Amino acid sequence: MHTLSHLQEALHQKEQALLQYVRYMREAQDSQNEEIAALYADLAKAEEKHIAVIRDQVAQNSGGMEALNKYQQVNQYSSQHSTYQNSPEQ
Repeated sequence: MHTLSHLQEALHQKEQALLQYVRYMREAQDSQNEEIAALYADLAKAEEKHIAVIRDQVAQNSGGMEALNKYQQVNQYSSQHSTYQNSPEQ
């Protein structure tokens, strides 16, 4: 399926962007630049949401979870059943 391969490529790109945002966030935190760190944290959260949507589409278009590797399946389940609460701004 052509659509499935496009979704998998988009998923890979989003995962790479997420890793970069987390790396930049941590560098900003290390530099005591909390404003930039918060910006990258927000970007990372947005990428996580996009990744969850794309994973759902990959699973739906592949007829199940077999197109996702075990790591992705665990992350998809975790993101859908997360009890994460945003911490209040300081």
